Amino acid sequence: MRKCYLLLLMLVISASAMAQPFNLDTSINPVEIKLRPFKPTTKDSALQKGKMNIMRVTQVKDTLYYFVQGASIYSPVYVGVTSLDPANKIKVQLHKMNWQNASRSGTTDSKGQWSEKFKTENDFGIMVIPGSKPAKYSILVWVGDEPKMELPTVFSGDAKEEKAPGKEGKGGSGNTLLYVIIAVLAVAVGFLFFKMKNKKA
Repeated sequence: MRKCYLLLLMLVISASAMAQPFNLDTSINPVEIKLRPFKPTTKDSALQKGKMNIMRVTQVKDTLYYFVQGASIYSPVYVGVTSLDPANKIKVQLHKMNWQNASRSGTTDSKGQWSEKFKTENDFGIMVIPGSKPAKYSILVWVGDEPKMELPTVFSGDAKEEKAPGKEGKGGSGNTLLYVIIAVLAVAVGFLFFKMKNKKA
């Protein structure tokens, strides 16, 4: 019976952890910003390929929580917040591991804009605290594609150079045959020398 209670408790904790990425505070219900593939239409913006999402929000609560999943340590990440009312200062905090300690934070400027570029792994959280409510703003999250790195090959040279070891191999087998012939001749000479010596005796 005790094992059943422990198993049930573990399932509850696991379910809570799945719903709440950073802690088990049930009063916090973060909204997932789901990233979608983004392919620029111009060749000049090829470096902007990746995943992105733009959300337009009307916030009536003191604080809203968002989280993003699927970031790679090799990919650049951009988070931007633009307030429709520049006079309404909006505080933005980026979190990792928990909601208590902010990894980075800032406030929208005189144009109502705030942005941050960084790299991280897996998921991260975004906390938004407006100066006054309701607050209307847009939040943009972009995660770039991982750079394609070509690993140097251990083979070099053209096809002709690659065939060179094969030729050396044939030469090696020829050398082996030559050694066998020399050994046979040496045995034959020795045998003849021994036979002639016995005749003299």
